[in-house]
Amino acid sequence: MNSPLPQPSRATFRWSGRDTRGRLQKGTLQAMNADLARAQLRQQGLDKVRIQRLWWSVPDQVQSKDLAAMTRQWAAMLKAGVPVVQALGMLCRSTPSKSLAQVMQAVLADVESGVALHSALARHPRHFSGLFVHIVQAGESAGILDAMMERLSQTLEKNEALRSKIRSALMYPAAVMLMSLGILALILIWVVPVFEEVFQSLGAELPWSTQLVMRLSEALVLAWPAALFMLALLIWGAQHPGPQATQIRLGVSRWLLDWPVLGPLITTAVVARWSQTLSALLSAGVPLTEALGPTAQACDHPVFFGVTLQLQRRVIQGSSLNEAMQQTGRFPTMIVQLCATGEDTGALDSLLDRAGGLMSTELDDQVNGLTSLLEPVIIVVLGGFIGAILVAMYLPIFGLGQIF
Repeated sequence: MNSPLPQPSRATFRWSGRDTRGRLQKGTLQAMNADLARAQLRQQGLDKVRIQRLWWSVPDQVQSKDLAAMTRQWAAMLKAGVPVVQALGMLCRSTPSKSLAQVMQAVLADVESGVALHSALARHPRHFSGLFVHIVQAGESAGILDAMMERLSQTLEKNEALRSKIRSALMYPAAVMLMSLGILALILIWVVPVFEEVFQSLGAELPWSTQLVMRLSEALVLAWPAALFMLALLIWGAQHPGPQATQIRLGVSRWLLDWPVLGPLITTAVVARWSQTLSALLSAGVPLTEALGPTAQACDHPVFFGVTLQLQRRVIQGSSLNEAMQQTGRFPTMIVQLCATGEDTGALDSLLDRAGGLMSTELDDQVNGLTSLLEPVIIVVLGGFIGAILVAMYLPIFGLGQIF
């Protein structure tokens, strides 16, 4: 099974036109050029079309949960016997996400013009991963698109559930940490300078702890604009496509994997998603050497993306999957052993699916343990910092009280 060829870059156009009832419709779409954009709109029954190319536009953002919900609806329609083109039209009208609806409009236009469904989906790599395209292609080739879409929807829902578990585990500790750091910064920037003016007017000798807090406050007052600028620049650079941003994301991801508690949690979540994705592709009939490419994309983690591509190269060279996995040192022993058994028995897809379920159960236990551990630790540590600052600022006042 050949992978879809990469498509040339598409331009973004803003359009307006009248539908069959004379109502004004507006939106944006992507096409190779203005003529093709105009042709797509006319195929959708729009008249008096006006288009304008957008030389700069914010990329369409499609939430993974919206894509999973739409895939579930799509699978239900196909199982009910709804033709592909009609199902695409119904999805365009019923999808609550505006960005996803626009993407599906473009897919519908391509399919109506004679393009294969998997090729139409492959023209939108930001929205439809290699997993999505390969499973759809397998369903089209075997004539079981409804069954493949059902399997795809289950895989996307499992992956989204794993992401939700990670978000729920980190949301509360992150919120508490940010609020505490914000309070700490406010104290150092606005409260400590007031005490400093009072101490200077009294001319009293200050303890070393008070002097340390005052020096820290002065440094923060002078440095916080530059720190905010550097933070914004770092965030922008990490999100901006390019080799330097890739290296930044890779370094940060590798650093987080080395953390004592957070690292195993991230590894468990990524490996569970890795197992479920590879199992779905193998069950769809995709060869292992081709399935590892979309699996790398579905990992959504820079370290495991590179590791999976490394696995793909070694498997192509003749190595077994479990041996290649063991050499990377990134996969738990249980997953490696299950892969070895699956390769020996020819049931790699089912054993990977079982491994994904086991890793998901282990993730639940790790999430519960992390939540119960992080909350008191964050409160005690940051509360101790704030308390130490307040005590350091009140020590000179206590000393003056003893003198008088």
